[in-house]
Amino acid sequence: MKILNEKEKIYKDNYLLKYGIFIFFGSLICNIIFSYFNESEFSSRVTRFNDFTLIHFVAAFTIAPVIEELIFRGIFTRKKIFMYVTYIGLLGYILLLQNYYLIPILAAFIILYELNKRKEVSGYIYFINALLFGFMHYEWNDLKIPDTWIGIVMTAGMGLILIWMVLNFGLIYSILLHAFNNFIAIAIIVIGYESSGMSLKEIETKDFTMKYQRVSFFVGSGNMQTDANQFLKAENMSMSVIHGSVCFDEKLGDLYFGKYNISIERKKSSIKKLDCTSLNQLLDIAELKQNK
Repeated sequence: MKILNEKEKIYKDNYLLKYGIFIFFGSLICNIIFSYFNESEFSSRVTRFNDFTLIHFVAAFTIAPVIEELIFRGIFTRKKIFMYVTYIGLLGYILLLQNYYLIPILAAFIILYELNKRKEVSGYIYFINALLFGFMHYEWNDLKIPDTWIGIVMTAGMGLILIWMVLNFGLIYSILLHAFNNFIAIAIIVIGYESSGMSLKEIETKDFTMKYQRVSFFVGSGNMQTDANQFLKAENMSMSVIHGSVCFDEKLGDLYFGKYNISIERKKSSIKKLDCTSLNQLLDIAELKQNK
């Protein structure tokens, strides 16, 4: 009689998975709590959603996971080509985002990996890689914002989980997990937005009246008209574009996810120009921002 013995797969470096899950979900809970009470400015990672489009939504779970996994985790396949992809890709990330302060950390990662590449990779190399993954999602100016540090830790936790996936299942599976994570995160935001009220509303100040309405994230391209600082009419436009058409030198620091129809007209009794202060006043009254 032939006896078949199935060997159970022995997973390695399981501490990466355990630490990763603990760090990711622990910081996620902290981030949810902090976001509820946060009234300070937001990091660039958050305010990027002001320019979010359907193309960004699709790219977030198709293109981005492939590129990031090749650059950040490809090296752990121990294939030489991916080692160079990681070195060049990480340096490219730093130069693109102008996060030059990360160059010493990248140098330490490269030196330590080169010293260990012919033997078992030491655990601290994985953690340095995860930290780079966390920091790369933010810009230098974000480091002064409290929620940035929670985001860095949370992203680093996910980085550890993805490293574990590469080591035990391969790069394809880490790409799939990365894509799934991005899809779920963004889908929750989109579903929340699409299910919110989209009725037409109107507010006014002593100088201007504004009609505004949220529109579906999936509507077609928009258009905008302005005239001599007297009126503004935007259809299916992101708030970042609307704000930038009036506030040329001011960054939109609040979160306005989605698309909007906005019509602003100056009252006949007023001679005030529609400037950045007037627009911000109208937006504050409308309470469109999603800071909480």
